[in-house]
Amino acid sequence: MRQLIGSRAAARPAARAQRPSFGVQLDWGSDTDFGIGARGVFGLQSLFAKTPLDAIVSFDYYFPSGAPSGTSVHFWEINGNVAYRFTVPARSSLRPYAGGGLNIAHASASAGGFSASNTDVGLNLLAGTTFKVKGTLTPFAEFRGVVGNSNQVVLTGGVRF
Repeated sequence: MRQLIGSRAAARPAARAQRPSFGVQLDWGSDTDFGIGARGVFGLQSLFAKTPLDAIVSFDYYFPSGAPSGTSVHFWEINGNVAYRFTVPARSSLRPYAGGGLNIAHASASAGGFSASNTDVGLNLLAGTTFKVKGTLTPFAEFRGVVGNSNQVVLTGGVRF
């Protein structure tokens, strides 16, 4: 019995799972102007062990300008994306990624007792990078194109922790 136990191959350590991270972001949209938001990034290694994929979910609230006086305008969006992390040399400070997913955009406006709202579903195409820095914060920058009824280009930057 001892011989059987001793001849067993050593167990391989489990692949290190990527810890979820959360962050805050500032946005600029070509149609919606300035926005603020939050995001969560979740590694998908448990589903795709050998593929460097992340799920990125975000919520952004924008402050549109240019509405006529007396008009209240609100715009927000929810995004769910999958991003592929490109392999780069360890010494590089950039960690690029690209991907796509879904966008749900909601706009509402009210003026003089009248109001209207609309919710659209569209597609995202995105490219970005995180920056390797010392410490626990991870800065990032991202370019996202929204394709659908709420077409726009969004530039986002922020920090994950």
